Amino acid sequence: MEPNFDAPDYSLQIEKEIRRGVLLIHCRGGFSLVNHALLDGIFEQIKVAPERKVVLDLAGIRFMDSVGVGTIAAILKHTMATDRDFVLVSNDTVDHILASASMTKVMRIVRNLDDAFKAFAP
Repeated sequence: MEPNFDAPDYSLQIEKEIRRGVLLIHCRGGFSLVNHALLDGIFEQIKVAPERKVVLDLAGIRFMDSVGVGTIAAILKHTMATDRDFVLVSNDTVDHILASASMTKVMRIVRNLDDAFKAFAP
């Protein structure tokens, strides 16, 4: 069966907010090639943001492919190179994909926003 790229799982909704000096980017839907322009936009927002702490909230992601993984890898590389703190809020779907890509050992991954803020504590 071919995937239906018009299905809601492949759409991507993004909300950005600043809370307690932390850049939060909340994503829901598909983190994939279908949304590559939006994924590039997320990366660009992080690159130009003055905040030193970044949370990428993927708890609402229902589908992710290698383009999504590549976007996370680019964000991780950029935040490390610019001495920023980066935390990813995940779910079972995202965990499975990131584990397959061997990325779970190289980044801070939590399950909710409260734990993300705790991860920034000294």
